[in-house]
Amino acid sequence: MTRVVVGAGVAGLYQLYRLRELGLRVQAFEAGSGVGGTWYWNRYPGARFDSESWTYGYSFSKELLEEWDWDEHFAAQPQTERYLNHVADKFDLRRDIQFNSRISAAHYQEETRSWELVLEDGSRHSTRFLVTAIGILSAATMPNIPGIDSFAGLSCHTHRWPKEGVDFACKRVGIIGTGATAVQTIQELAKTVGHLTVFQRTPNWCAPLHNAQIAKQEMDDIRTRYEEIFALCRTSPGCYIHAPDPRKTLETSPRTGRHSGRIFTVLPVSASGWGNSATR
Repeated sequence: MTRVVVGAGVAGLYQLYRLRELGLRVQAFEAGSGVGGTWYWNRYPGARFDSESWTYGYSFSKELLEEWDWDEHFAAQPQTERYLNHVADKFDLRRDIQFNSRISAAHYQEETRSWELVLEDGSRHSTRFLVTAIGILSAATMPNIPGIDSFAGLSCHTHRWPKEGVDFACKRVGIIGTGATAVQTIQELAKTVGHLTVFQRTPNWCAPLHNAQIAKQEMDDIRTRYEEIFALCRTSPGCYIHAPDPRKTLETSPRTGRHSGRIFTVLPVSASGWGNSATR
């Protein structure tokens, strides 16, 4: 019986690869028209990593690590999507992925000890082993605001940003929220809009990203340290190369915030699409 993986994002692609390596037959279902998961859906302006690029990639293939160059310390969405497409092509994963296929229901059958899956198109599939790799960022939180259904202008949700992009030049734009996603979007939209209004419920805290291009020499050096880098990631709670500062707030002075000679910040930038923008 074929094993089923739901989702073809970062985790789904890896699950498909690993199950194949075990000699199992696998079928993956992906709601989108391409691979990438979070990095396929979240293509809003400013979307990028919240961790150093070279710590985010797959570590299971030395050959993959040797051949891929990251452009920036914190890669933007377009390169991350290209990376995941490169992985899918390199390991021939697409042949076992059915795109544009959303699972609408999954029922466990006690008598057969198997899962009965129902897709939105009505088709059904059975599997003994079901791996859900949809992640925690697969469902958008839509604003519940009176009158939003009658809004006559253009509205875009960061979770489902149009692939063709949106031209905000000289327009009046309103952004709802100042979470991590909104902070990224605001910085980009502000460069071209005619007028920008940000609607904030709760003040947020953020710090400069200190992003930069990665030169060839630096990338070559990173490759020599991959084993060390991944070992360090395994020691931190979120698999970052940075550990949380154990000090309490009142134990620090106004001039602290530096760790090992570097600016030390903890800023989880989510690509969840929890912001919302509208134009008119």
